[in-house]
Amino acid sequence: MPAPRLPTAVLTAALIASASLVMPGPVWAQGVPIGGSYSAHGTNANGSTYTGSVVIKQDNGRYRFSWLIANGDTFKGTGTRDGDTVVVAWGSKYPVIYQVGADGVLHGKWDNGRARETLVPKK
Repeated sequence: MPAPRLPTAVLTAALIASASLVMPGPVWAQGVPIGGSYSAHGTNANGSTYTGSVVIKQDNGRYRFSWLIANGDTFKGTGTRDGDTVVVAWGSKYPVIYQVGADGVLHGKWDNGRARETLVPKK
C-alpha cells in the first residue's frame, strides 16, 4: 500500500512552521546602553505611518524621551528599564513598551499593542 500523501498546503505550512523554529529572530540585549538621538518610524493603530526623531536622556535611573514627529507633533515621556525592556509613560492610557535589540535598535509597541514604533540610533 502506498504511503498517504499530504495536501500541498499542509506540507507547505509544516515546512514554514519548522523553519521558524530554527531561523534566528531579533536578538535582545540587556547590556546595550540606550540614550542619544534616534530616527523613529512607526505605524498607528489605524494603519497610518509616521516618521520623526527621538532624544533619550538618562536621568537618575530613568530615561527621558522627547519625540518630534515629522508633522510637528511633540511628546515627552519618562521610562524605566528592566533588562531588555523599557516601559515609557507618555501621558496616554497605555505606555510604550520597547525591547532593546543587541544592535541598539528599540522595537516598541504602544496603544495596548495596536501600534508599533522602531527607534534606530543615529550615528
